[in-house]
Amino acid sequence: MAKSELSDLRRILGGSRSSDRETGALRKLRYEVLVRWAVEYWQQHFGEAPCMALWATENCSNHRALKRLGEGRRLRAKTRYLGYQRVECPHVVPISDYRLPNRRPVLDESVGAFRFRFEQNGEPFEAIYVSSYYEDDDKGIVAVVVLPTDRLEAWAAFEQACSNAARHLERSQNVYIIGGAHESFKPTVDWKDVILPESLKNDLRADMEAFFSEGVNIYKQLGLAPFRKLLLVGPPGTGKTTLCAAVAKLALAQRRVVVYVSGADDDGASFRKVHHALNVVAEAQHPVLLIVEEIDVYLRKDDKAQILNVLDGLESPNNPRGAMLLATTNYPEVIDERIAKRPGRVDRIIHVPLIQDMAQAEQMLIRYMGHQWQDDHRAVLPQLVGQTGAFVREVALYARMLAAHNRETAVSLEVLRQSVSSLSSQLATGADLQPRRSMGFGARRNNFES
Repeated sequence: MAKSELSDLRRILGGSRSSDRETGALRKLRYEVLVRWAVEYWQQHFGEAPCMALWATENCSNHRALKRLGEGRRLRAKTRYLGYQRVECPHVVPISDYRLPNRRPVLDESVGAFRFRFEQNGEPFEAIYVSSYYEDDDKGIVAVVVLPTDRLEAWAAFEQACSNAARHLERSQNVYIIGGAHESFKPTVDWKDVILPESLKNDLRADMEAFFSEGVNIYKQLGLAPFRKLLLVGPPGTGKTTLCAAVAKLALAQRRVVVYVSGADDDGASFRKVHHALNVVAEAQHPVLLIVEEIDVYLRKDDKAQILNVLDGLESPNNPRGAMLLATTNYPEVIDERIAKRPGRVDRIIHVPLIQDMAQAEQMLIRYMGHQWQDDHRAVLPQLVGQTGAFVREVALYARMLAAHNRETAVSLEVLRQSVSSLSSQLATGADLQPRRSMGFGARRNNFES
């Protein structure tokens, strides 16, 4: 900025000191408060040296990113990163978040004010960076930077390096969580434990294997980002969660990275999490399986335009190693028809049905009855066809608890029938058998509920 431009910016952002009424509206906008402070700080330390204010990524203050970069790191644009120091800003209280990878806490997200030092083509320069949360009840971060007008290319290289470092995913035997209380978890559902039609299971597994082994190159040959999108649809309790957990374990066994979007933290289900996950997927150096359960809850009215851009390919993660989205929904009617019915936005919609036959019902009942199973229990199987796996689980659990309450060592057919009758009556009254769970199969290890 020239001297006159700096004066204009100071006047516009600072407003008149004599009237709170004139500047009150500006003070409500967090980014303007931060830019005003950064420009004043720049003037105090660098005088009238030409500068510009830019939006910045929150990853520049991420502990994990800064630790991975390290002082002396060489960047693109003939730039070398020389380190940073924290500075005081009256408008921001520095605070950090932490994660628990492998049960050991590490600092992660952070906000505050920084002086970043660089060298480009042998010439040193600095950038004044400040980040903060929008509001007390909004954990979204706003970040700005003021830097010399001729150092944009160098700063862009630094931002990209920070984003790559913050999002970098190593191969692991755990599923990475975005938006949850923990950073990762280990899926425990084996493929054989998924009691669904074998044709459905084999179809889904074959689709995933074909995409990562051959499909990625086919997408590239067509000039498309190798991003495949599958949607599991079915009533609550049919086994979608269990299927996702089992697919995740298979993917990990194939040395793929698995990322799971969770709505279990204080932020709940927001498209911002999905968008962040897509950025992580794009930057991964490995093939990635991305799982979003109950995707309909992330698609608020104002977010549908963004998700359409992602699904259309305009903002799809272009991971050259391949990325697959496995999403689920209990309520397909909630998803906009423009998403569900246009070919390409969702590559395949796979229906996860209710219990279809006596054989499947028997498999499930034997699983949940455990050592209490008796051959005469087969008499209730006709009443289980057309129900969900969650219903069978509740039937077995309730019957076993009834027997224990009656001090019986085994579950009789009479008690099992009593359990079926009681729970069928409950469903007939419209009562919900599904307990409200924390979003995500990571919250329950052997989960057969949805």
